[in-house]
Amino acid sequence: MDPTDVKTEKQASSLTIGTLFEPLASCSSQFIKTQCVTHNHEILICGDYFKRDCYSYHILKDQYKHVCSYPSSVQLDGHCVIKCINNANDNANELILLSFGGQSNGKKKHTLIMKYVSVWDNDNVDNGNTSNNNDT
Repeated sequence: MDPTDVKTEKQASSLTIGTLFEPLASCSSQFIKTQCVTHNHEILICGDYFKRDCYSYHILKDQYKHVCSYPSSVQLDGHCVIKCINNANDNANELILLSFGGQSNGKKKHTLIMKYVSVWDNDNVDNGNTSNNNDT
């Protein structure tokens, strides 16, 4: 190994986190053991260990919006969320999510499907009323 390579590696390892990451908007919720999937310019945050709320973070707008909540009977201990790709779908803003969970011993297991439509499309405003079409 060339001694100049070692120097370069040491310099690279001395970079601070501040030079690698830039701060973005904070969400009002704290997330623990959450599941996330991407969709267009969104990151969908699908519940966590303590809360059943789902959010969308818009990458370009640097903002969060509440999407929906899991049913109260669902426990998200060990849940997994996947995005289903449907090439036959004519609506590029529509997404199918599957949620599997309750995988801990003695926990009720669930399998849920959600047809997600972006909460950012025209801000879902119709005649001044905010609407949300996402239900689990």
